[in-house]
Amino acid sequence: MYESTLEDTIPHRVEVIVTVIPNQKYPLIDVCIGKQQCFIELQSPRNLTCEVQSARPEVNVTFYAEETTGNRLLPGPVEVEEKRVAFHSVAVLVNTSSALNYNTFGVVSCISSGPAHLLEMDQSLVLLQHGNIASETAHPILTYIELNKDKELTCGPMEQPLYRVWKKQMSNGLTEHVTAIVHKNESFVLKHSEKYDVNTDHGRLTIRTADILDEGIYVCVYGDGINETIVSYNVSVYVMPQKKYLDVQGCSPEGQCIIPTEGNGTLTCSVFGIRPSVSLEWSFVDESVSKTSTIIGTTQVTTNHDGTYDVTLTSTFDVSFIGEDRIPLQCKIRGELPSQLRWARMIELSFNEEDVHPTDDGHTSDRGISSGGLAAVVIFAVGVLCFVGIGMYLVRRRNNGNPKTSFRQYRGVPSTEDTNQSFPLGDIPDTPMTRHKKELREQLESHYKECCGSVKLPTDDKLRNVKDIFVEEGIEAFVSDVWQKSETYHHILEGESNERIILEGEAGYGKSILCLKMAHDWVTKSDSSPLKDVDILVFLHMRYLEKDMTICQAIKKYILPADTNLSKEDIKKVISSANAPVIILDGFNRYPHKDDYKQTEVKKIMLKQAFTNCRVMLTTRTTILPQTASALTKRMRLIGFDKSAQDEYISNVVAVKDQLGADRIRSVLGAIPDALVFCQVPLFFGLLVHLIHQGRIELDFNVLGVTYFVKQVISALNFNTSSGDKTGEEATFYQESFEELCKPNTGLLWRKSALNKIIGSPTYSRYSRIGILIEEEICDRSSHVQLTDMETQYHTEVKFYHNVFCEWFAAHYLASLAVSCDEAELRQKLQRVNFYDHQYLLRFACGLNSAAAEKIIQYVESIDDGEKFAMLCIMEREGGIQEIIGTVKKLCATPVTIEKEDTMLLQRSITQLLAIASQNKIPIEILWLVNMEGYYNQAREFLTLSSGINVPKLETLNQISIIESGKEFTERDLRGIFQYASICKNLAGVRFRGCILPLTVDKRITKTMRDSQITVDWMVSVKPFYRLNMKKGLWEVNGDVLKKKDYQKIVTRVRDMATG
Repeated sequence: MYESTLEDTIPHRVEVIVTVIPNQKYPLIDVCIGKQQCFIELQSPRNLTCEVQSARPEVNVTFYAEETTGNRLLPGPVEVEEKRVAFHSVAVLVNTSSALNYNTFGVVSCISSGPAHLLEMDQSLVLLQHGNIASETAHPILTYIELNKDKELTCGPMEQPLYRVWKKQMSNGLTEHVTAIVHKNESFVLKHSEKYDVNTDHGRLTIRTADILDEGIYVCVYGDGINETIVSYNVSVYVMPQKKYLDVQGCSPEGQCIIPTEGNGTLTCSVFGIRPSVSLEWSFVDESVSKTSTIIGTTQVTTNHDGTYDVTLTSTFDVSFIGEDRIPLQCKIRGELPSQLRWARMIELSFNEEDVHPTDDGHTSDRGISSGGLAAVVIFAVGVLCFVGIGMYLVRRRNNGNPKTSFRQYRGVPSTEDTNQSFPLGDIPDTPMTRHKKELREQLESHYKECCGSVKLPTDDKLRNVKDIFVEEGIEAFVSDVWQKSETYHHILEGESNERIILEGEAGYGKSILCLKMAHDWVTKSDSSPLKDVDILVFLHMRYLEKDMTICQAIKKYILPADTNLSKEDIKKVISSANAPVIILDGFNRYPHKDDYKQTEVKKIMLKQAFTNCRVMLTTRTTILPQTASALTKRMRLIGFDKSAQDEYISNVVAVKDQLGADRIRSVLGAIPDALVFCQVPLFFGLLVHLIHQGRIELDFNVLGVTYFVKQVISALNFNTSSGDKTGEEATFYQESFEELCKPNTGLLWRKSALNKIIGSPTYSRYSRIGILIEEEICDRSSHVQLTDMETQYHTEVKFYHNVFCEWFAAHYLASLAVSCDEAELRQKLQRVNFYDHQYLLRFACGLNSAAAEKIIQYVESIDDGEKFAMLCIMEREGGIQEIIGTVKKLCATPVTIEKEDTMLLQRSITQLLAIASQNKIPIEILWLVNMEGYYNQAREFLTLSSGINVPKLETLNQISIIESGKEFTERDLRGIFQYASICKNLAGVRFRGCILPLTVDKRITKTMRDSQITVDWMVSVKPFYRLNMKKGLWEVNGDVLKKKDYQKIVTRVRDMATG
């Protein structure tokens, strides 16, 4: 009745996992004491632990060193211990120095791996500081802040590094922590003083409501986990004086001041309640007066309770009467000061008995007029003033329509009516001086605005503003006989108000465009620029200056409009009395009179014998420096585009929001021969990337030689490069280009009318239309006409877009000549060429014509140091690279030497051949650098030698031998050499000879060499030689450590050998 059915059983497996949630949200690093991120200062290396407690399943924890290129695993023991039902995981970092890449700072993270739900966050990190910051390696930038005002300090580039740390070093030797920021995914502050504001994205520090206690050295260190940079600011708080003018005894606060004299007397000038303490100085406005007169003073400084100072200068003068009724003097504040405190007060000493000057209290000056005669004097003075007023009215009526006519002039010094000024900080009175200053500034601004808005990019006719296309390139400052990196071009014009600056840079490195950007900063009063408070900025191209032309004449002739009412004397007056005026003289290398430099006003300016109140910057080529300049002249130099600047230009100027286009540009650039030479030159780099982005350059990556590459650039500019279809005018232009290269003082310039006549209008139009020739309209006046009566005319000057184009066209002429002429004529022509400046002329000629190449190479091989340069010429011929490979192999199989005594041609040729060897995987046995002091350029990965020649990264180099007779290397010097050595993949050793090295070397510096397994030897004589123990940072010989007393003997011996 009942039935039962047996059904199959379906098993279900259930895995039970016991989970224990730890009582923590993230891995715990012991030094952070419960925080996910922290900042810790260590005086010596120590161990770190990271743990996850009471978790199940188990959680693994690992230490990593954070770097912008990725995380680097830090090996160390990891223990997992089971306690009851949960696990306790601990990772140990043994010796924190392993995480720092011999830097002062480093970011260490602890990362957990395990079930995602156990911890809310799988990572914690600590920013470590080992020891003190080596702030002495950074030259502090003097920075002023007004009392109770805010000031922003910048730190590093806009793109985010891994970390930024701000510290303040106080005068008592103590260090105050300001802030520490880590930029990872998002920026966050680890430790911060509430006294300051910080922009977490860009690391800018703001000192709020500055107080005198805020003075000190502010140091910022930023790094990417591999490299580290230090920037420092010497912050000084200034206080505006109680009286907003210089107080001259016997003068009223405002208005003109005339002090009667019989030739000698006493002058007293004071400033009250100022900070910092300043110096006062009396000086004659006309320098010629000082030759026959004297003025000597003593200064008294009183310190007030609020930290300000009262400064009084009392001077005695003895002035000879030189035929003029009045002699102007000025009292100035001197010193390294902010522009707001660079005051001056002008007075006049009068030999005229009728001159009467009202004093502060209504009395006359100290000539000694009795009170009984005061009424008569006042009545007489009123009568004189009425007479003078009527006379001046009649003169102005008579001179109506000629506003330049002066009632009285004094050797280019302002007439009396123009000296009514004491530079108060309040409302400025309406005087001829203030009107002239306003007019000059407006006319300068108008001129600079037009120039700044008229910049043309390569292959583009659109006019752009300099601010939209300017990309900051590498800048270095010459400090303590060493070139050091400078963070921004603003540092060029920071420092003393009357300092002299030489800005060096090779052709096409952007000296002129940088000067134009400075002019733009001045016009717009850019907050970040030191020019924002400058009254007057003068920007002149030196190639237009005539030998006997003064700066004021040049300003009037080349900058101001033709109908300006300002005279040369007006201009000089304004500049002399202006607040922190700046003069920029661009292009000393193209100055027509640089060979007669000692006879020019430019020399006086650079020696601080003229325009003594001005900050003056002169730009020039590195190899063409003024023969004489002030001993305290600051030297800066432009070193071109590094990779980051190139990327910024590509992304922000060319391939804007076009990632594919940007990637294609970078791919083509990587195939360019001599890429290091061409891409670091901003002017030429700009042309290249625009042509590549427009699809007008396609390179055959299998073809080497700069001739092929430049030929592609010329073709991209729509120029017909075929050698068989040249017009007579083009051939003439080739010859003209060659002749110009042989004239080093011309600057490769033509007048448009002259060049048009030479090559014909159609050919000229073609070159200018495609951008190879650049036109510039300049002012041109007849020299035989009096300056004030001149009518303005203009003419157009023409130059090549870049000198390499001039070499290209000149090479066509040279190649043709070499084929048709005999050996003697060719030798005569080539002897006129500076091969160092124009090496591509010969290389192009060899690449254009094989028959010409035979003769040219034969000549090059016959000249001093020409054998190696000849190899570069051979390479330009079709199949030339195969011709020289065997020779290059032979060259590199024996020691290759670059010496200080070598010519620039030889040094450059050797470095280019070494680069070819490295590119073609040819082993380089030994490179000897003999007395070639240099430094490592980290951004470009090359050694810059003292001659300016760059040694690129050589991946096939086996050994570097550095011979420096008597040079004493610092740890900083070694760090740079070791960094360069570490990027040369196959380098086995570095040897130092004839020099003095530190007794001990920081192990953080040696770590790079230890990781790369590179040995370091120090040879004082043939035997013994000392080897650096990378783990200990000590020198050893035969296993024994070099002792201090033996080290001192070595130092003495090396110094004796060096001296002789």
